[in-house]
Amino acid sequence: MQHEPMNLPFELAGRVFRPLSCAQQLGPARSVTKTAACARMAANSDEAHSGEGNGDRQFTFRYPSTGSTISNSIEADPVLSGMNEADETHVAYPFPNDLPECERLQLQYDIVDASFNGNLFFAPLDKPRHILDVATGTGDWAVQMGDLFPQANVVATDLSPIQPVEVPPNVEFYVEDSSEEWEYSHQFDFIHTRLTGGSWSSYERQVLRQAFENLNPGGWMESQEGDASFSCDDGSLKPGHALYRWGEDLALSSRIIDRPMVFVSGIKDIYASVGFVDIHEKIFKIPCGAWPKDERLKELGRGWQLNVQSGLSGFTFANFHRAFGVKEDAIEVYLVDVRKDIANSKIHAYTAVHVVWGRKPFPGEVGES
Repeated sequence: MQHEPMNLPFELAGRVFRPLSCAQQLGPARSVTKTAACARMAANSDEAHSGEGNGDRQFTFRYPSTGSTISNSIEADPVLSGMNEADETHVAYPFPNDLPECERLQLQYDIVDASFNGNLFFAPLDKPRHILDVATGTGDWAVQMGDLFPQANVVATDLSPIQPVEVPPNVEFYVEDSSEEWEYSHQFDFIHTRLTGGSWSSYERQVLRQAFENLNPGGWMESQEGDASFSCDDGSLKPGHALYRWGEDLALSSRIIDRPMVFVSGIKDIYASVGFVDIHEKIFKIPCGAWPKDERLKELGRGWQLNVQSGLSGFTFANFHRAFGVKEDAIEVYLVDVRKDIANSKIHAYTAVHVVWGRKPFPGEVGES
């Protein structure tokens, strides 16, 4: 199926950009070796600006131009299309990486960005020189951090080379499985993840502990993570709803394939157990649907509802097929009622995004979260 590239601009600090389509991003791929990235980091040691401008941007959502289907996702994912019984539960990243998914990720990024009121981060950064974005996806956050801190080196990693080619000169993308051991020649001042559920067998071991070891003393780690299952404060989402059952089934299937998608509620405590100090947490509620009375939340909800509907088939199939052996047709039948619940304005569901940040203590420092 031929997909037309998106042509919707988005605004950043008064400038308008037209992001490359994922088809353009995927070919030719611009991957940078770890050695080259670290050499670039070592070469540039100028002071960076402080965080002025963080949270001072306008928002335009990049709505997808195409729809995603299970078949398209399978064709674009060599792991899914060539999967066998021996390896189907040992996949590094169990989700699609085709053009519709890239467009969905861009929309998802924009909605979270607006929910955060434009704040790229919440940690009190002070002229960071070396920044690491783990599992960067389409690379939006890394590019914006490169613009905000032009004298910092921003390194961003992902399994797929789907990031833009034209980026600030201080931003470098390279392909890496960050669930493996990290090997960098320099420490970082700030390490960041956003919405990486389903990417790790252990967020504590593979991300937080490795981040702690790779931070300079006084450096900050920040997790911006949300669970795949939905929350509800008024009881309108009930255990009998298909959407509720889907959340439970997705959580179970993700545990079976060793890529849990429900893990954020205890992140703050994990930060403390790893050794971070000055730990803080903010929780943002992103509505699914236009049910809020507030017009701003209503618009966020419309976008988030589309985000969920667009990605539903792809990541449900990835988990259910590997965990339960369920076939495509059966999954689509299962999702019919789930989609109805997502579109039901009487169900006041939302995604809770937990933002947790903590500091690596200085040698000999005694601190409490």
